[in-house]
Amino acid sequence: MAELAVTAMGPDRPGIVAAVAQVLAAHGGNVEDSAMTILGGRFSLVLLVDVDADAPTLEQALADATRDLGLHLSVEDAGATTESPEATHLLSVYGSDQPGILAGVAAALADAGANVTDLTTRLLGGGDVPVYAMVVELTVADEPQVRAAVEAVAEDLGVDFTLRALDTATY
Repeated sequence: MAELAVTAMGPDRPGIVAAVAQVLAAHGGNVEDSAMTILGGRFSLVLLVDVDADAPTLEQALADATRDLGLHLSVEDAGATTESPEATHLLSVYGSDQPGILAGVAAALADAGANVTDLTTRLLGGGDVPVYAMVVELTVADEPQVRAAVEAVAEDLGVDFTLRALDTATY
């Protein structure tokens, strides 16, 4: 069995997940970790799979099966994988949209030693100034340090935030 990383992106349409999953199943694939989403009308997926095929064989099979879906595909050896860190905290950031919110918050988190395990952003509402919303799952060792770092950058950017610990027993 090979541990492979599969990525794909293309115009959103029904049937993408089914086509990819059928190819993986036909090659004895087990999806071990995944993220799939629609970004601006484009469907994106990232998969970590354990499969009975090498990367070139699987990539060709996926390309053949999804040719009519317009996907850009990549399959590569994932190497030795390790357990993903478990999120301990959830950070929400929101405010008037402007350049630099993601960069500022990400730098503050990195400087405070927080590890981003999942991150989603959206523009909400219309009008002249849409609201930028970001939700970040984090692994945090020192909550006061992370809170202080985010508080400082939030003040500089004029955005609001909430940081809360996750109850991992029920999350």
